[in-house]
Amino acid sequence: MADANPVEVQPGTTLLLACLEDTDRAALEEALGREFRLLFAKSACEALGTMRAQAPAAVLFNALSPDADALLGQQHRDEGRQSPLVFALVPRNDEDIQVAALEQGADGVILLPASPRLVRAHLENALRSRDAAAARSQETSDQLRFLNDASRYLLAGADPDDSIGLALDKTREYFEGDRAYVFEIDDERELASNTYECCAPGVAAEQQNLQDLPCSTYRRMLDILKAGESICLDGVEAILESGLDENRIFTSQGIESLILVPLRSGDHLVGFMGVDNPARNASHASHLAALGDYMTAILQRRDNEEQILRDNRVLRDLMNDMPGGFVQQLVTPEGRTVPHFINEEFCRMSGMSHRECTEFYSADGFTGVHPDDEEMARQALEKLITTRETITVRLRLIRGDGSYVPMQVFYRVTDDRDGNLLLSGYYTDLTEELAAKERAIAERDELTGLPNRTRLARMRTSVYQGLSSCGVLFFDVNHLKAVNDTQGHGRGDALLKLVSDSIRSITDERVHGYRYGGDEFLVVACDSDEAELAKLVERWEEHLGKLAETHDVVATAAVGSCWSKAPFTLNNLIKRADEAMYAEKRRVREHADGQGGLTAGKGTSS
Repeated sequence: MADANPVEVQPGTTLLLACLEDTDRAALEEALGREFRLLFAKSACEALGTMRAQAPAAVLFNALSPDADALLGQQHRDEGRQSPLVFALVPRNDEDIQVAALEQGADGVILLPASPRLVRAHLENALRSRDAAAARSQETSDQLRFLNDASRYLLAGADPDDSIGLALDKTREYFEGDRAYVFEIDDERELASNTYECCAPGVAAEQQNLQDLPCSTYRRMLDILKAGESICLDGVEAILESGLDENRIFTSQGIESLILVPLRSGDHLVGFMGVDNPARNASHASHLAALGDYMTAILQRRDNEEQILRDNRVLRDLMNDMPGGFVQQLVTPEGRTVPHFINEEFCRMSGMSHRECTEFYSADGFTGVHPDDEEMARQALEKLITTRETITVRLRLIRGDGSYVPMQVFYRVTDDRDGNLLLSGYYTDLTEELAAKERAIAERDELTGLPNRTRLARMRTSVYQGLSSCGVLFFDVNHLKAVNDTQGHGRGDALLKLVSDSIRSITDERVHGYRYGGDEFLVVACDSDEAELAKLVERWEEHLGKLAETHDVVATAAVGSCWSKAPFTLNNLIKRADEAMYAEKRRVREHADGQGGLTAGKGTSS
């Protein structure tokens, strides 16, 4: 039941020793050779090649070697691969070299002359910390994947029974338990029953043996769950000492450990969910508890659907109160659908009174379907009659004024008490959703994928109105016209995409990037301080440099910046950042004329 053991450094872990003096190399080889697999490189160039080919766990290099800088920083770190730890070997009395190595990206420094024991301790501790962090990251990913999958089953499934079964299977798999199950409580009869169960291969099912058990059998356990608390018992002794198995129901099933979480509707306990004999992640009961609300919701949905099918009167009352439209229609032998119940929300969405709706659809429920969608809707009905599944379709329904409203419809066919076929349709108006999608498309630049000036205009009158401070960076791509004229617009578009990708790399929820038009881009930093703008430019230059190097192109841009506390207007900040950019362009151009070349630059305005 215990979680995974702490990560240990494996024997034979590979180390790379680079750019070392013979004496240092010999000493380290003597100190580390028995516990680590050692590789050697005389130069930084050779070391980088070895790192790409061999992927050592750590690199030790002489910080005083002429080409030591090549081993620092992030140049050697390949995306998608675990980066090696980099340790700089530094003379004990040279503090400046130590600080410089750390500032340039070294994971640590080892002072020379070094004690072999201290070197080993440095390496083992760093490797162990890194591997433990990787293990924690993987554990977090597993947790999120479990919660995402189980929640998706419960929220998106068409059939409640299937959804619960899939969620329980995912739960049992995550905890590696013998069983995962749901008990429901019948308050009127004071009975508890195992209504859903999922078992591991080879594990006997207990569901049939756990029906209609008196709640008094579980009284102490139910009191804990009613209080909203979970129960985690690890080991038979813990179960016995808890006093919760006084009737030996748990231990008689071979349960040696278990997790139980409450299923509550408001403050009322409607049941509980559990896992028997969890072999891993047993300490993560909170993740199981997080699914409790979803499980309760789908149980309630199941009960509602059953009640609807049992009692048509209750169905009418319930559907009239639904936030969406609901229409129930009788399916005639010749395939027509005749509505006999239409709720008020459907009438509102159709722009008709209830009387007008009833009269309009009295002959055929497909009367209001757009002609281009009618065949699809009728085919859906034919499939429903055969399969009795729930089908989702999108179609257009006519309004009272002659226009059409886009709808998403959930169709289901059932039988009434007299054996007649009933087609139930749940309608949702998609007008706002489609408008939002169209607005999102209209507010995004097609070439670069960045928001455009239309989005900027909307943000200017909404989000940007209440800022305490704001900074603007104005970018102008260098030499775009020359690239278009000499290499073609395809090459120019590629240049714009490189610049936009580098700008996107510095954006987040507070820092927003835009394509302002042509070869101009904006970055708006909300509630920022002035010093942040320079840091953003540095990060942008670093990303653009990497992208340009990767694509073997020359990509530069002039940058102007402006920052202000409130009150300010965004238009004024943009104008001043634009002026700062052009002033910097002029300065760079004049400098280049004097030096015989041209470089990119940046300017500021306060």
